[in-house]
Amino acid sequence: YVTSSELRVLNGTFPDGLRGSLYLLGPGQLDIKYNVQRELEQATRVFTYGNIMDALPLLSKISFDPINKTIVHRSRLIAKQAAGRIHMEHGVNTKVPGALYLTDTNQTVLSKFIPKAQHHATPEGECCSQGIELFMPLQGSSQTIVCTNHVGALQNIDPADLRPRSTVDFKSVNSAFKGALSCPHMQYDSNTREHFTVLQDVGFRSTTYNVVCISETQPEGYVVASFAAQASVLHSFAITQDYIIVPVYPYDSPLGGMSYRWSDSLLETLSFEHSRPVMFYVISREYRRVQCVYQAPAFFALHQINAVQESATDSVAIDMVTYDDDTVLRRMQIKDLRKSNSAFPVPTGVVRRFQLNGITMEATKYVGSKGNLSLIPPAHSRIVRTERIELCCINPIVAARPYTFVYALGHSETLRGQPTQSSVGAMYNCIVKLNTNDSSVEPLIWSRTHCFPSEPVFVPRNDTEDDGYVLSVFFDSMRITSCLVVLDAQTFNEVLIAQLPAAIPLSFGHAKFAI
Repeated sequence: YVTSSELRVLNGTFPDGLRGSLYLLGPGQLDIKYNVQRELEQATRVFTYGNIMDALPLLSKISFDPINKTIVHRSRLIAKQAAGRIHMEHGVNTKVPGALYLTDTNQTVLSKFIPKAQHHATPEGECCSQGIELFMPLQGSSQTIVCTNHVGALQNIDPADLRPRSTVDFKSVNSAFKGALSCPHMQYDSNTREHFTVLQDVGFRSTTYNVVCISETQPEGYVVASFAAQASVLHSFAITQDYIIVPVYPYDSPLGGMSYRWSDSLLETLSFEHSRPVMFYVISREYRRVQCVYQAPAFFALHQINAVQESATDSVAIDMVTYDDDTVLRRMQIKDLRKSNSAFPVPTGVVRRFQLNGITMEATKYVGSKGNLSLIPPAHSRIVRTERIELCCINPIVAARPYTFVYALGHSETLRGQPTQSSVGAMYNCIVKLNTNDSSVEPLIWSRTHCFPSEPVFVPRNDTEDDGYVLSVFFDSMRITSCLVVLDAQTFNEVLIAQLPAAIPLSFGHAKFAI
C-alpha cells in the first residue's frame, strides 16, 4: 500500500487534538521463493528466515489530520533489493560477520571467499528492521526517517512517501566510527538534539566499544568515548543529562574474534555466561571518557525504560525489562512461532531498577582499579513491578526525568492471575499501564479476544504525565485483519478503533510518533 488510503473507523470518534504520524517498523517478508534447475525440470523452493529479528522489514505510516478528522495509512516493503538477491542467490549472502541473529543462510562455506559488494550499495539492499530514528541528520538533510539494524546500517527514508533514498553505514558518516556491530536502538536527547549510539569493533582478542554522537550542529558526528570489553548482544542503552550508561552483558565466544569472523549468525557466535557479571560503563558526556564502572549479577535486557539522574545523591537509576538470560531472542524462531498447536514461545521480563550510587566518588576509584573486579562497586537492584511485560514506552516528556507510568505489552491471563496452558507464555495479547512508584496500584489492562497488539506509543496531550493517548496496531486473528486502537492514557478506555486496509504481520518491531 504505497499510496495513501483512508482508514475506516469501526468504533469511537477522532481523538481530540491528535496530530502527526505514527511510524511502525516490523517484519514484512519471511519467505522468498527461488527457482532451482534440475535435469529435466525447474523446481521452486522457498527460503525462510530463521529468526523474526532477521526478517525483511515493512514500514507503515498512519497520519492523523485533526482538521478534516481523517486517518490515512500507507506502507512499503523497504528491502526489495535484498529480497531480489535472495531470489538470485537462493539464500542470504551476508556482507559482514554476525549479520543475522539466528538464520541458516542456505549458502556453502565457499561463499565466504567470494568478493562481496558493500552492503549499503543500494537503497533497499539492506535489512534495516530493528529501530526507527526520527529526523536524524543524514546526508545533508534532517527531514529523514532512519531505519537501523545491529550491523551498522542506516537507511534514509523519505518521511512523506516512505521511499528509501539510500543506505549508508556509520563509517561513511565518519571514518572514526569503527565497528561492524551497532546498537539498533539509538538514544535521542531532545534538549541538545543529539543522537547517540554504541558500536562494537570486534577484534581477535578483545572488543572496542565506540560511543558516538550525531547532531544537527555536528552532522559528521564525533566519538564520545571508547572502552574495551568482551563482545555482547546490545539492543539498547541509557542516557541522562550528564551520562551515557552502556550495559555489557556476559557473553563468551569459544574462539574469540575468529569465531565471530566466520559466523553469519550472532547468536551462534556468542553464548550467554551466567557465572559472569553485567558491567555498566558510565560515560561522561562533558569529559568524553569512562567515569566509572558498576557490576551486577548476570541478567539480560533488550529494552531500557528510563534513566534518571539524581544530583542530590550523585547517582543514576536505570529501569529495564530484565530476563535471566537471552532466551527471549533464541525463542523467536519462525518455525516455532508458526506452530498452531503450541503457545507463542516468547517470554516476558520484569521491571528492575538498577541504582548506580556515588558516581563522582567511584570515578576516582576507577582510575586505580585497573579492571580489578573486586574494586568495582555493585549496581544495587530491586524489582519495581512483578508483572511480566515487554516492548514498553513512557511519555517522552519525562524521558531522563522522574516518572510514574510505563505502558507495555503483556499476557492478559498472567496479569489477571489466570492460569495459562504453557509455562513459557503466550503471544502478547494486551496493553498494560503500570505505576512504577506504587506497586499496590492495580495495572490497567486493555485486551480483546483473539487480538494481539504491537508496541504501544504514547502521544502527550499536555504537561500532565499520563494525559495523552496510547496508540497501537493490533492483529485480529479471527478476522485476519489489523486495526489501530487509540486509548485514553489515564482511563485506558477506547477512544477509537479503525481498520487498516491489510493485515500487518505480528512482530517484535517498534514504533515512533512524529508531530
